[in-house]
Amino acid sequence: MIMPADSVKVLCGRCREVLDEDPHAKAEDRGPCPTCGSTARHFEVAVSDEITLRSKVSLKAKHGGRGRPFVEQVVGDNLHRKTGRWMKLRRVIDRIRNWYSEVVTDSETAEIVHKTE
Repeated sequence: MIMPADSVKVLCGRCREVLDEDPHAKAEDRGPCPTCGSTARHFEVAVSDEITLRSKVSLKAKHGGRGRPFVEQVVGDNLHRKTGRWMKLRRVIDRIRNWYSEVVTDSETAEIVHKTE
């Protein structure tokens, strides 16, 4: 993926004087640096972007590490496949108490989208 440059500065390749020059100009069309006379160029390109971090944690508890888990839990960000939107998920399966709970909340609006107990 090629990211567009936020800004490009053209500097002299020898003395680093900032030049008022088109960064796309061909080498043969460049004039000499007014300070040192060099036609070499140094380009400074600034690029920025934004990332969003998401996390989800799950756990399973077993007696002695064997058999079916007596408790399972999932908490965190979850991508809703139908809408393509990120939601907050909290799911608990407690087999000892025979209890199941799941709450899905819209990350942007904090609205409960789905709740089951």
